[in-house]
Amino acid sequence: MPMIRKAKVEDAAAMHALQQLAFAEEGRRSGTRDIPPLQEDSASIARHIEEQIALVAMRDGRLVGSVRGVKGENGYVVRALVVHPSCQGEGIGSTLLRSLEAVLPSNAWIDLTTNTVMEGNVPFYEKHGYRVHERTTPFPGVVLAHMRKDVAGDTSPVAPVDPAT
Repeated sequence: MPMIRKAKVEDAAAMHALQQLAFAEEGRRSGTRDIPPLQEDSASIARHIEEQIALVAMRDGRLVGSVRGVKGENGYVVRALVVHPSCQGEGIGSTLLRSLEAVLPSNAWIDLTTNTVMEGNVPFYEKHGYRVHERTTPFPGVVLAHMRKDVAGDTSPVAPVDPAT
């Protein structure tokens, strides 16, 4: 299993490149690159690292996954949980998600939005306790599932986040 650590500003370019790679298939299936993860630039990711919560998964010195938690009005929003396509199915996404939840305040809830064109997305998040509370269609062919989880009292095992790196 890779090491999970807090992201550094120097990770922003690698996080951006991974995000572009990981969301390319979603853009292809949606018939557009006009989806937020593909429109975001590395400067925005660097700001999130400085101002919000950002974690990365490292394996053999290589960034293989990342996730960000962005403070909302009454909770947090998961922003761009990504895993390198060659590493998907190895539990890295689950480990990153649980690690993010572990560093959030215990009374927080977490929202996220996922594109249903990627068939495995909703079941993945449901497996982790998220529930769909709304579906929207921002443009033809794209149906977004808006999901939420109350993390208060969640006792799922978590990979430790290395605060020193």
